[in-house]
Amino acid sequence: MSRLLHLDTVDSTNSYLKTHRADWPHGTVVYADCQTAGRGRCDRTWVSQAGGLYFSVLLKPPYNPFLSNLTQLMALSICQALEIYGLTPAIKWPNDVQVGGRKISGILSETVFDKNTLEAVVLGVGINVSQDGLENVGQPATSLKMLGVQTSRERVLENVLRFFGQGYPALCEKGFETIYAAYTKRFAALGKEITVNNGEKTIFGTAEGISPRGTLLMRTAQGQKEIYIGDILS
Repeated sequence: MSRLLHLDTVDSTNSYLKTHRADWPHGTVVYADCQTAGRGRCDRTWVSQAGGLYFSVLLKPPYNPFLSNLTQLMALSICQALEIYGLTPAIKWPNDVQVGGRKISGILSETVFDKNTLEAVVLGVGINVSQDGLENVGQPATSLKMLGVQTSRERVLENVLRFFGQGYPALCEKGFETIYAAYTKRFAALGKEITVNNGEKTIFGTAEGISPRGTLLMRTAQGQKEIYIGDILS
């Protein structure tokens, strides 16, 4: 990544980069000690407790059919960074990262268009690094410190960005196939009974795998379904 900016406090690192996208080049990364209005997927609030790593990456790629896979590359990069510490993270499709069934990281992707022209993609990431208690975040969660790992936010950020930078050019050129094997190896729900909300309805079935496009494949009472957008609820 080309430039690293540190802020003490900001409403949201994603909002900051969206507002200042014309001021900074492709690859700019902003990380903050505190977010006063952190956001997650589907308009959820991201509780930005002290000790967490909160950063966003400004990308200015040409529009291509693989933009939706950028968050999956980031999830994989986070897993690879956590594995350095001897952990066994798993991906909860499409882009949450868990350790031991507890969430340790989430990702929010936002696109910015000027009329029909893509100006930027902003990837926002939260990783629980040195928090002691995560009882008030709305779901089972953990942190590196709670898992016995002592490290700095800056070191975690450095490793995540290194893996993401290694995978980014190939993904932009060839898509999800470049990370398919590594991503599916870490897919948490394979073979399990799951419930998925796709924004319109709730779907019950068995997770059969991930398609070559990065979509979720489920076996339901009505046959196999391919889920393009959604959240695994259980």
